[in-house]
Amino acid sequence: MEGLPSSANLNAGVEANGQPARRKRQRKTHATKSMAEPMTWLTPWTTTLGMTQYESKEQRLHDEIVAYVSYITPTTQEHHARKEVVARVEDVVKRRFSDATVTTFGSMAHDLYFPDGDIDLVICVPREVEHSNKKKMLFQLSAALKDSLMTQKVHVIHQARVPILSFETIPDLGSLKMDMSINASDGVQAIPIIVDYLHKMPALRHLVYVVKGFLLREQLNSASNGGMSSYALICLVISFLQVNPKNRPAEFIQKPLESESLGILLMDFFDYYAETFPYDTSYISVREGKILPKEDKGWENEAQRDRLSIECLVNPDHDVGRSTGKIARIRSAFRDAHSKLQNLPFTIDCANALGTILGVTEQVHTTIAFFRLMAGA
Repeated sequence: MEGLPSSANLNAGVEANGQPARRKRQRKTHATKSMAEPMTWLTPWTTTLGMTQYESKEQRLHDEIVAYVSYITPTTQEHHARKEVVARVEDVVKRRFSDATVTTFGSMAHDLYFPDGDIDLVICVPREVEHSNKKKMLFQLSAALKDSLMTQKVHVIHQARVPILSFETIPDLGSLKMDMSINASDGVQAIPIIVDYLHKMPALRHLVYVVKGFLLREQLNSASNGGMSSYALICLVISFLQVNPKNRPAEFIQKPLESESLGILLMDFFDYYAETFPYDTSYISVREGKILPKEDKGWENEAQRDRLSIECLVNPDHDVGRSTGKIARIRSAFRDAHSKLQNLPFTIDCANALGTILGVTEQVHTTIAFFRLMAGA
């Protein structure tokens, strides 16, 4: 298998516009300097929009959302490359535990991942495994992965409620970040449920991609540091579309491309979860299609009354919003995003509305350019 694109070999292979790059001398930089430099956010999807006359800012925003999702959605080549790496990981696992299976879940299972996004894997073995033995198995796999030369960066997070093996593949395998757990089946069981909602609610995929990109830019996209997990975000968006707080026509959700509704729905989403949703008293139940009292679950928390609570799609006793410790910052970010979009003047000079709240890094753009080049797109 050919080496997959890492940040190093991508930059050596293509320019940001997807054209072959001239060889450049590499300069050494100090980490402290690079960390101090501000991040540059690009909005390359706007080049596909042309000079259409729009009746409203929301209509323009709709087209920008469609262009962004088309741009950021992984190509067949990218998905295939990731599956090949997952297959190699599975070979390592099976050599150590012959009766194990490895399943992908989360964003990759739904094609809702970014080029630099993590891959979530669960190892399933046909027997009960005690917590201490899960940790032992993960340490054994850590050594096996190193011996396979697939990774030199591996860490077992053994003190977590669900022990995780976290590692990054070598550059020739794309420098992909992977998280692996044992017999943690909720994520796998949620796959067909989420697939069904993606089918019934075509607006769901577009909104998840946009809000996920927004949270990434705000550095609020990881549950490990108090941000929002992808699973929690998907539930959040599904619930918003179920509740439909501003009573938009059903076709806005079921036929968003035909009704050109994505700009309106995005504005509604930010406003609802910044200002309207009753965090103090209610939790999200996608299963019931409504918000319900926290007291019914015993999920009130006097120390953090506004904590986000979301009923797991598979295990209703599990609150998947609990890890979102920075919900106050997330609400503030939603409020700012709504304000920026609402106050943006509707003029030719302010044609890049979506770019005021999200963008992609140069590395991500270069990765996408690489795979577009492979696809001949």
